[in-house]
Amino acid sequence: MSTKKIFFAFILFVLYAACVSAEETAKEAEKQDSPPKPWLVESAQIPAGMPVQKRQRMIWANPVKFKPIQEVLGGAIEVERWVNEPPKDFAGKFVLIEVWATWCPPCRRSLPLLEYYQEKFKDKLVVVSICETDEEALKKMEGPMKLSDIKVPLAVDTHRRFANALGVWGIPHVVLIEPVYGAVFWEGMPTQIGYELSEPELQKYLDNLDLPAIRAKLPKAAPFEFKACPPDPDKPNERPKMEVRSADSDDGTANEN
Repeated sequence: MSTKKIFFAFILFVLYAACVSAEETAKEAEKQDSPPKPWLVESAQIPAGMPVQKRQRMIWANPVKFKPIQEVLGGAIEVERWVNEPPKDFAGKFVLIEVWATWCPPCRRSLPLLEYYQEKFKDKLVVVSICETDEEALKKMEGPMKLSDIKVPLAVDTHRRFANALGVWGIPHVVLIEPVYGAVFWEGMPTQIGYELSEPELQKYLDNLDLPAIRAKLPKAAPFEFKACPPDPDKPNERPKMEVRSADSDDGTANEN
């Protein structure tokens, strides 16, 4: 091979290496500049074009949107005990409650989302986690977070009193409760593909607290309360009937799809 050809090949190699390096640098910079999106944890695992991405928004519970949570429950939100510190000073703030279990992989993957939202919106939001499995299961839990990593208020209620009252069958299940009347503004699976409780979606609700008309109505005490108490042994822990409902159905009718 002539010297001219070798020199030309070397130039091409240098140019190619420079292009690859620039592309990799740009990708790395994009990763660093992009905000974290923990709400896309399920979507990230599904290839584009899969049928599941075309499903309508569903909830695996009885619809209670716009209903005051204290009226739905007929009283306080009851749990067996708090694993860490119970929620405090949530008057005037939105409250996001997730019910879940340690045996549920999507539930475990949603835990970083709760921590992210609590830290991001701590001035307007209180996040509460209610687990239907016991503390021993929490201690042995595998996944992205261990028990010691959970900083949001965490309760155990193996009798699923809150979840059963809402007719929750599929988990994780979230309700977002507004601070004036205690009404549910958002409900469903927070990581359902295509209908995630994303940061912009949550921000949309929390921004209402900046409106003077809303701030003027904020009560000094929260419209509902949490109560740690043992379950009634005479009341069986009956998991609701399996039923998937369209989140867009006004009458809450079951959907067979």
